[in-house]
Amino acid sequence: MLIQTGKAEGWLHLDVDSVRTWATTSGIGFSNASPKAIPERGIGLLTDRSLSTRERGNPWEVLTVTEDLVLSVEAVKKHALFDKDFREVFDSLGEFGKTPRGGILSFLLFQASLSCPHLHERFGVHFPFTDYVKTLPCELLPTFWTPAELQLLVGTTLAPAVSSKLKSLRREYDLLCEKVAYTRWFQIVESLLDFDDWLQVDAMFRSRALDFYGSCMIPGMDLASHGAGERTNAFYDRADGRYFLWLLEDKELQEGEEITITYGDEKGACEMLFSYGFLEEQMEKAETLFLSLSIPEDDPRRAAKMKIAQSAPGFKIIDASEQEQRTPQDDGQSSAKEIDETGAVDENSGEIDWKGDFVWLLCMTEEDGLRFQIARTVDGEEELQATFHDQELKGGAADLRRLLSQTPLWPVYRLRAVVILQQRVFEQMQVLYQSQEDVEGTPHGDGADVRDAPYQQAMKLRRLEFDLLEKAYEDFERQKVDLAESPVVQQYLADMNDEQQPEEDFS
Repeated sequence: MLIQTGKAEGWLHLDVDSVRTWATTSGIGFSNASPKAIPERGIGLLTDRSLSTRERGNPWEVLTVTEDLVLSVEAVKKHALFDKDFREVFDSLGEFGKTPRGGILSFLLFQASLSCPHLHERFGVHFPFTDYVKTLPCELLPTFWTPAELQLLVGTTLAPAVSSKLKSLRREYDLLCEKVAYTRWFQIVESLLDFDDWLQVDAMFRSRALDFYGSCMIPGMDLASHGAGERTNAFYDRADGRYFLWLLEDKELQEGEEITITYGDEKGACEMLFSYGFLEEQMEKAETLFLSLSIPEDDPRRAAKMKIAQSAPGFKIIDASEQEQRTPQDDGQSSAKEIDETGAVDENSGEIDWKGDFVWLLCMTEEDGLRFQIARTVDGEEELQATFHDQELKGGAADLRRLLSQTPLWPVYRLRAVVILQQRVFEQMQVLYQSQEDVEGTPHGDGADVRDAPYQQAMKLRRLEFDLLEKAYEDFERQKVDLAESPVVQQYLADMNDEQQPEEDFS
């Protein structure tokens, strides 16, 4: 636990004055705002004076960052050119080190270990990024929750996400140790490192990374906290080889107010807690959640469907109650705002939208026209080929949805999908509801195995997700009724009933 030890002992930590000094000497220019301590929240970016874009006529500059201080995979590669110890590590990682995630996380871990006073031998080159790691706090992401705290998530969509993430992180850490086992760096620090250190650099990256001209971390800019909606008062941009933070148009801030950016207003409660470790007090809707779907074990074409799917095995529910009307677009994902049998768009889909093509594979059988066969490629190799009414599904489930929407029976297929989705929502609600009493009764706080912060965050997530699931269940019920009453579905059911009636014997 090298990183946690370094933060606790102080050799991997900078106070607010040291952060300010490090930033200005490293190429970060503060204009009209500067790093200041925020009680119980660490270091933030607060205004030095009153700012009003309306009075000034043009945006206020908050800070600038030189391009050579942006931590990207390109910056990692450049550092490997002049630091022979890190170059040995970087080269040993192979393809994993060339990815933004693999390269940046390994780089952060290497830089963190540089400052350790307990090493029997020195290595590497000390430069601005070595102290940058000292400015990054230990985040309380769910990957750091104890087993007792993770039990609070039973029934939420965060539970499987954290479980999957921990397994992925373990695979990455084991890969790192295997790849760099014979490097000079690893042989020096091996006794001080463990899995927790990989969790720490993952948390630093996930909670601070920006998808801005590629996935990267921008020191100084990451001092700005998250503020959703109207609470966002600044935005970042790039020009002339520098990165800028500007005050948003029509924003007015008093001296000492916090500069905030959005981490993504489209992110749902699950993703916010997963990536940043908190839910804002003002967040009163889950916004979106993802539920898994599985093809029944007794489906004879289960393996084939899984192989050609080309889409995530599940669907996303979106709270559209306050979203503006949008022009429907074919983005390859199914939506509650679908094309009806006349070709018109159904704008009365209620407060819930949903996306996910995988469900259409659950709806269809060979009797409906979905076929699988082995085809031979031009190279002589065999591959699985899927067709719907003799049209090849090169795009998997997305192509199937597109073709289904062009058939006269589209309302029938939509009804099948809605029934499946509603049942999945009901199952998730049941797990949440049945575990709620035990979760509420979990001892937490001082002297308990469950800390108060994870308990409060988990309880809020449970409430928000249950509300959205309940709303989705009701909306799917309305859709079921509407579709069942459509002429196409009524005729389809009548035809099915006629086929099942035994012929009368008039002999």
